[in-house]
Amino acid sequence: MHFAYCPEASKPTIKIEGNLYNHIYQSRRTKLQENLFFRNLTDGYLYTYTHTHITRNYAELDLQSKHYQPNLPKKEIHIIWAIIDNKSIEKILPYLNQIGVGKISFFYAHRSQKNEKIALERWEKILIHSCEQCGRGSLMTLEMIPDTPSALQRYPNACVFDFGGKDIYAYPPALQSGIFIGPEGGFTPEERELFKAQEHYSITQGFTLKSECAALLVSTLGH
Repeated sequence: MHFAYCPEASKPTIKIEGNLYNHIYQSRRTKLQENLFFRNLTDGYLYTYTHTHITRNYAELDLQSKHYQPNLPKKEIHIIWAIIDNKSIEKILPYLNQIGVGKISFFYAHRSQKNEKIALERWEKILIHSCEQCGRGSLMTLEMIPDTPSALQRYPNACVFDFGGKDIYAYPPALQSGIFIGPEGGFTPEERELFKAQEHYSITQGFTLKSECAALLVSTLGH
């Protein structure tokens, strides 16, 4: 673990309690003489704190130093991803975070599982733990969009990963404007009609990829 997440990191004095306290002093068995490293995942700084007071329930720490180490992704990647099974999304999120995806816009496509209840707070916690493990200094942005037309209206310059497009290996797209990825079963004919003006990409081998595999693939090929 490179650091622990604390939204109050940067303040001269912080108080650690609850789950964060248990993680640092019980799970990690941190010694009192050890420095503690924190990020707030917003300003790019790595903060070093020292112990000033500790009890069985909380600890008070003083800021010792800070270093600007943003550890940001080297490329901007924006995935516009149709909702699939929650468990599948949660399994793949840490890998997308480590690869360097900057933003994921989730939307309900026609073939999305409409009964899936989205818990962005839970997903953000997964991303926080991933940042702590891999050292990434910024938190991926997550957003929800109600349907395909709304997603396209919000991101009209995004491209589409679907059958029949240009070879994504030979012509990797720039992903700053976003790339649409469909749900299991793909986009419907009606959605493909909505996307007729967009740039399309695919893999020419003729493979049919699972939605989460497609998300991994495009995130590694963007430039």
